Amino acid sequence: MIHRIIIWFWIGAFSLLPFQARQTLADEYGRTGHLVAFITSDKKQYEIGEPIYITISLTNHTTVPLIINKRLNPLLDLDWDVFYENLGGNLSMKKIPPIRLSPDDFVRLEVNEEFGKRFDDLTTMVDGPMKSGRYALRLSYRNKEKPKGDETWVGLTVTNLLWIEIKSSKKI
Repeated sequence: MIHRIIIWFWIGAFSLLPFQARQTLADEYGRTGHLVAFITSDKKQYEIGEPIYITISLTNHTTVPLIINKRLNPLLDLDWDVFYENLGGNLSMKKIPPIRLSPDDFVRLEVNEEFGKRFDDLTTMVDGPMKSGRYALRLSYRNKEKPKGDETWVGLTVTNLLWIEIKSSKKI
């Protein structure tokens, strides 16, 4: 009888482990059930040399307000996956020296409230030219710092997969 109690105790304890995890990867739509990150572009198709603007939005889908990093510097606070289909590989982003977050870099995000930011031209942030072809983009937003206490969102969320195409402007 005591063995059964111990076994049920351990089953119950281990079944609660997923609820204790603070870091969650998102599904293909960017949903984590906590903080949803989603990216969009102004268009799906661009000409070579045309600026490409990407917008990220973070939406609080918890039951409590969260403190998030509003700085969202695309080269500091986000990890980019830019897959170039024609070459079958990732493009790298430019590197800049790290800058510590300050308390002013955080904002309170109420339940179901959204915070968005439009980035500068993607072609200026990629380390090298963007040629004609199809590109898949995905961003990871991670925060490890808690300058404002327990309400500060800490973890990792991954955006949706966004496809864009760059076409040559020359007619053959």
